[in-house]
Amino acid sequence: MTRDEFATNNREAEELTYHMAVTAAQAASDMFANDVVIIDMREFASYTDYFVIASAETERQTRRIVEEVLERMSGEGYRPASRRIPEGTSWTSLDFLDVVVHIFTDEARDYYRLESLWKSAPQERWSGEARAR
Repeated sequence: MTRDEFATNNREAEELTYHMAVTAAQAASDMFANDVVIIDMREFASYTDYFVIASAETERQTRRIVEEVLERMSGEGYRPASRRIPEGTSWTSLDFLDVVVHIFTDEARDYYRLESLWKSAPQERWSGEARAR
């Protein structure tokens, strides 16, 4: 593989993982999630490229957001490698390998403060409209 081919493949892979993050963020936003954030983890973690973080007031609302994210990601051909969706929990995570989606209740999000933990990583507040990269 030439350097140009490698660069093209790498750029396509980066665009794909960002598309995954945007798809999850948009799905959460469409279900009225609070304060949707995409965190670029590429320089900070070897296990994923992006975190998508969102929250809602109640566990019932978080479950609906999770359902929408799973449905939308599945529609794009993305299947989670694992999902942690225990009943009666305030934090759900969906691991799509290159993108990990965290859906919290507002109270749990304030407690765990993932955005603060990764504050040196680039963070993009999702306002609900599609973006071009």
